[in-house]
Parts: sequence; structure tokens; C-alpha cells
Amino acid sequence: MSTKTRRDHRSDHSSNTETREGPAEKPAPSRQKVIDEERSRLIQVRAYELWEQAGKPDGDVARERFWSEAEKEIMATHARDR
Repeated sequence: MSTKTRRDHRSDHSSNTETREGPAEKPAPSRQKVIDEERSRLIQVRAYELWEQAGKPDGDVARERFWSEAEKEIMATHARDR
């Protein structure tokens, strides 16, 4: 191995240690973001259930129909809970 290669390797290594000083702390997600993500997940799960109950039809039209129906159900449920 040449001296130049070793020097390059060492400089690469030192730059790696600079980035590993500790885990970067991410700010906590906002409450609204968590609520929105949870609602989206509930819609996704419900749309999948509806799709399965309908015999798993193919196509974008079916997917959109189940998503829309699930979204209405979840939004109605959340509106009642407020």
C-alpha cells in the first residue's frame, strides 16, 4: 500500500469519527402530526379490511372506492369522539 493511500485512508477515517459523535436528536413530532399519522394508518387498515371483504377486486377504481369509504368512516368516528 502506498503512503498516499494510507494518508487518504486515515483522513477518511477521521472524517467518519466526526460524524459519529453521537446520535442526532430529532425534535419530537407535533401532536397534530401524530394524530394525522394515526388517522391515516386507521384509514389504511380499514380500507384493506373493506377490500378483503369485497373479495379483493383489482384496479385503481376499487382501491379509491375503499379508501374513500374508509376515510369517511374514520373521519365520522373521530368527529363523534371530539
